[in-house]
Amino acid sequence: MTVLPDFIIVAFLSFLAVASVVWYFRMRKKTLVLTKRVTEELEKAFKPVDKTYVLLGYLVGYRAKYELESGDRVYILFTTAPRHSILYYPIARALKRTDRLEIAIENFRRHVVRDVHAVDLSENRLRAVLLRDLGAKTEVISKRVIETSRGNYVVYYEDSGDVELVKRLLESAELKIYKLSAFTKNNLVELVAEIREDSVPSLVKALREFNRYVTRGSS
Repeated sequence: MTVLPDFIIVAFLSFLAVASVVWYFRMRKKTLVLTKRVTEELEKAFKPVDKTYVLLGYLVGYRAKYELESGDRVYILFTTAPRHSILYYPIARALKRTDRLEIAIENFRRHVVRDVHAVDLSENRLRAVLLRDLGAKTEVISKRVIETSRGNYVVYYEDSGDVELVKRLLESAELKIYKLSAFTKNNLVELVAEIREDSVPSLVKALREFNRYVTRGSS
């Protein structure tokens, strides 16, 4: 009586094993192509005179640091969703794990003149990190929740005009931006966004536009 159920179990496990291998190599190729394309686009956009990459793990992503001819520094964190695991990927999708790109520009000749930060309300980890970074400044900086076509965001600002600026950038972006920040203490602007092939130029453009609005050149 147990022959048929045992056969079914063995057949199912065999099918799952084969499917896992096929899925792994297909998704591995997709991830490697994405990583290569994103890296090429980043280097084309910033044209670093010096660059350093630190791998976070195979098929996980990397950290990078670019030294630019202008004297600016660019810090990058690129991470991929665990799509290569056929069993874990559905869970990652449910947890809204996506391919992400974080870009931070540390200005050399320009200075961030005011703090402004916009964070997706559903991004609890990013909000917690931001509040930690702001420290005591959260007690004096203004805060407002805004509705956009990309979702709801909490905005921390010193100049009320910046609220409309970040709202426009968030809504016009090609992909979902999770966080947009300008830090006076670090003289740095930052963007955290979803990433796909060929979308780096639009994200870099948005970050550079944001940078122009919240910084001033050295006199």
